[in-house]
Amino acid sequence: MPVDKLTHRRLISIVGFLILFGFTIWLYAAGTYQSFQNYALVGVVLAVVTIAVLYESGREWRHAYLGDTEEQRWNLPPDILSFLSVFAGAMITFILSVDLGHGAVVASGLVGIFGAAVIKPYAVPLYCGAFVGMSSGAVFNHGGLALAGAAAGVLFVMSKHVFNGFGGKLGTIAFSGGVFSATVLGLPTLSDAVMQWDVGGLLVVYCVIGAFLTFVLSVWFGQGPVMASGMVALAGGILLPPIYGADLGGTLAIGVTCATYAGMSGTNRFEQARWMLPAGVLCAFILMYTAPYLGGIGGKLGTTAFGAVIGIRGLIMIVDRLKPLPEEERAEGMTS
Repeated sequence: MPVDKLTHRRLISIVGFLILFGFTIWLYAAGTYQSFQNYALVGVVLAVVTIAVLYESGREWRHAYLGDTEEQRWNLPPDILSFLSVFAGAMITFILSVDLGHGAVVASGLVGIFGAAVIKPYAVPLYCGAFVGMSSGAVFNHGGLALAGAAAGVLFVMSKHVFNGFGGKLGTIAFSGGVFSATVLGLPTLSDAVMQWDVGGLLVVYCVIGAFLTFVLSVWFGQGPVMASGMVALAGGILLPPIYGADLGGTLAIGVTCATYAGMSGTNRFEQARWMLPAGVLCAFILMYTAPYLGGIGGKLGTTAFGAVIGIRGLIMIVDRLKPLPEEERAEGMTS
């Protein structure tokens, strides 16, 4: 029996959903496990958030399985251009970061700002590619990075109808492409020790600032998510290393950059900037406790932010559901 177009679209969206969900829940499960080995209180927090990620992802499932709005239909020429934009963003960022020595944070910020200012219709996929290009030269050569960029470009198109409005989605797409490439090519990834709290405390502060400031610039000042994230990330990459020294400043700049991706969330998910404060804290926790896993693959920062905002949204929805109904609604329900 032939598969009709609607079923085909749904199948593609479901695959995209499962890939994004799978990488995110794995990262948060790994962070939860590692945090229990080091600091049980953070482990409890991350365990609760991971459950909330599962809950909110379940709510999001219907958009992959049942969605069929006009915006959810495929449009081949723009989809091809989106794919090419992801690929180009990956290669340009990698060249700026590794070959020209500007570093991943500054390179991705520059590409994001360029996309938002010059090619607005394709700024989002270009920025998605920039996250792929943030990968380490110690993991990928140009060929491996190209494969990661191509895989991310395909996933960008496949997942364009799911999880929209959650910051970090672009990075999760990039991370998926990077892990795919590293796995296929048999490339070893990097591993760092879990951060101690002398660094972690500052990291929490700067992640909160990064998430909140990005959301404010994007929504309140109308800069849009890509421009806002690029501006804050670039500022962090330029200012923090001279202030704190190359090592600590670089780590804090990475934290700010990660949190900007949470701040890219849309008002369809968060109406108020205050929700970016706990999202920033979660970004810092996951950065600290997933340091031993899959380092050097671009997009891990975005996946960290993606899980944070999905988890916060899930907690909001769970709390709303547990609230007692107002007396008028309860009476109406009893009589209906």
